[in-house]
Amino acid sequence: MIKFSLLSLFFIIYIINPIKLSSIHSNQIPISLPNSPSNNNNINNYNQNSTFDPLLPPAIPLAVRSPYLSAWLATGSEGGNGGYLSGRWAQFWPIQFPSTPHHYRLGWSGLIRINNKTYQFMGHPNEDFEIGNNGLIANQISFEYTSTRSIFIFQVEKVKFQVMFLSPIGPTNDLLRQSLPFSYLSIEILENEDQSKIEIYTDIQADWASGDHNANITWQFNQNQHSVDYSLQRLNPLVFSEECEYAEWGQAIYSTIVTPELTTGSAYAPELRSQFVANGKLRNKHDNEFRKINDRTPSFGYASPLTTNKPIVYVIGHVRDPYVNYVRSGSQESRSGYWRTSFNTTTEALEFSLKDYENALKESTKIDEQIYADAIRTSGSNHAAIVSLSTRQALGTFEITVGKDQDGNFNKSDVQAFLKEISSNGDMSTVDVIFPQFPILTYYDPALLKYMLDPIFEYSESGLYPNKWTVHDLGRYPNATGYNDGQDEPMPVEEAGNILIMTLAYHQLTNNTAWLHQHYDILSQWTSFLVEDGLVTAEQLSTDDFAGTLANQTDLAIKAIIGIGAMAEISLSTDHFSDASKFRKIAEDYVIKWMEYAISIDKTHTKLAYQLEDSWGTLYNLFADRLLNLNLVPHSVYEMQSTFYPLVANTYGVPLDSRRTWAKTDWEMFAAGTATSSNDRDLFINKLFDYLQANLVNAAFPDLYETETAKFPGRSNTSTWRIEFINRPVSGGHFSLLALDKMTKVNKMNHYSEYFPNKNYNWNWVGIWEKFKILFEKLIKFLF
Repeated sequence: MIKFSLLSLFFIIYIINPIKLSSIHSNQIPISLPNSPSNNNNINNYNQNSTFDPLLPPAIPLAVRSPYLSAWLATGSEGGNGGYLSGRWAQFWPIQFPSTPHHYRLGWSGLIRINNKTYQFMGHPNEDFEIGNNGLIANQISFEYTSTRSIFIFQVEKVKFQVMFLSPIGPTNDLLRQSLPFSYLSIEILENEDQSKIEIYTDIQADWASGDHNANITWQFNQNQHSVDYSLQRLNPLVFSEECEYAEWGQAIYSTIVTPELTTGSAYAPELRSQFVANGKLRNKHDNEFRKINDRTPSFGYASPLTTNKPIVYVIGHVRDPYVNYVRSGSQESRSGYWRTSFNTTTEALEFSLKDYENALKESTKIDEQIYADAIRTSGSNHAAIVSLSTRQALGTFEITVGKDQDGNFNKSDVQAFLKEISSNGDMSTVDVIFPQFPILTYYDPALLKYMLDPIFEYSESGLYPNKWTVHDLGRYPNATGYNDGQDEPMPVEEAGNILIMTLAYHQLTNNTAWLHQHYDILSQWTSFLVEDGLVTAEQLSTDDFAGTLANQTDLAIKAIIGIGAMAEISLSTDHFSDASKFRKIAEDYVIKWMEYAISIDKTHTKLAYQLEDSWGTLYNLFADRLLNLNLVPHSVYEMQSTFYPLVANTYGVPLDSRRTWAKTDWEMFAAGTATSSNDRDLFINKLFDYLQANLVNAAFPDLYETETAKFPGRSNTSTWRIEFINRPVSGGHFSLLALDKMTKVNKMNHYSEYFPNKNYNWNWVGIWEKFKILFEKLIKFLF
């Protein structure tokens, strides 16, 4: 009797407090262009006529695994060589900033010897010396990329061979594979009609070891019965320091499997390659004259016979320990790569990676096929080309780390991921960069989103950060030293809205209510700030800080409102029913006021800012309302914006707003996720595809570009100082439609819009229904 009396009292107390009907979430995890003009030191690829599928990107990913292992082949008309692997060196991700003379070259060459005749197929080795046979070049006949692979096919006489670069992605929750700092190069004979004698040579040069080419480096040759590797590093490592974006500590690694026919060697590059040209093998001798990178540049190579039996596989990587410097309350911590929880030494990790190649390829191919199929299903082949190109870039901009317990052992329960804001300023774990990245994390592995947000929560809850809003970032990579003086880049409304939205998204995917309880107080604090300052925003920066400050930003305000609405869901999920009702009511009231302030007089579009009647802007933050199924913003607003965007579209996209003609690729894909018809959605996708296909920039998927020219934008109407946003984490935002597809499936069956599709519902009765369900579930648990 007592049980039922208590339950009845509990029911009466809460049933009268109206609360929004929330979702019951489940943890579902889904599983030919012409050759461009070349310059600088490129080889003209005469008589080559390669195809490029699905398109020729502005830069081709080769080995992309982390901010410090990021090798690309530039292809664009601003200095690339049209997508041919031979004739241009690989380069570190910056390719070349206009503000520095550094060339970012990564010496990585490949030669094939067929019946004693040598052909160049990778890099630009005859920049250093004249290859025999008048510098013959292997004929590239095709190139194809997937989410994890870049595949080049060559035809030389009657020999056809494949050169494949694989940056593997493991299955969901496979932190080991995702954290290993290695990428693969494999070379395989596809056809050998005349049974020609074939030998393969590859090498790397010392410029992989440091961004300072005047730095002295050392190297080590290691061999055991299973594997062989070269390890290169600075003579005097500078821990937690960068030079020209390179890590100035750790080792560059080049490794392969030991076979009886394998020969090795290190020497001045022309000398080493000449050995192979003359004999088809190396002398197994090693240069021990340690020196500067630019002093008779040392090279480190392997040569082997190549048959049709199986590919030759190489592993290239950059290994550091520790990874990052992280400041906790009362302590400073050096964190290591998560892979250290499984391997005591680099050699062990290398051997595992070499043996795991077939499995890694198999798993990565499955993911390739899944991403492609999902992208085709949601919006067609152009969409598939965009997300496939974005995958390695987005996942190669952060690192998964692990801490140690009190005994000094690696603690698998202490996992944190840190992101580098590549190319824009190098900040660490920038919240408004995690936000446009998070669609790929939502789609691929939501746990990675949690690991990325955890350091933000920990620092904010430590008491070290004095402001009442969310911190902008944690420092400059790789030093997460925080901003104990509160002087981080000021984006108060932006960051508070971002983290509330991402927190709810993670919970909807995982139902990890304990995590919400853990951080409820700080989430509530940030929400209260948005209630105070989110509807009518003071003059401040949004994430698009390159555009400057502005008051009363329409899109920033809707992000704040959606953040408040997200907190209502968080409150409901954690049984804070009064807060849930309060925040939902505020969010709904704010939407009504926002529509009054934000929509133009002629009711055709939203303005850039409340006070700028003749302005307009891309309302990309509306995407979060649809992603989270909050149903805060009326459908009429979605329809209005979808109808308006085609009216302001340029050749290569919809501009960010009425001030300039530049656009952001991530926000275009967010806007595509708000479209009310497939035609309006595909407007963004097809124009983004056209921008890529124009191939007029020479960098890793730049996310800021001019919609009239498909080139980098200038600053202050000048072309001499360009804004080059390249290889940034925000390419994860190109997965917006795939994230939306996944979230819709998760939320679909239990969302209140199913019961009230036109949102003309009695809010009090919705709250009563939700309370009844919660109390019924608690009753069952209590009794049984």
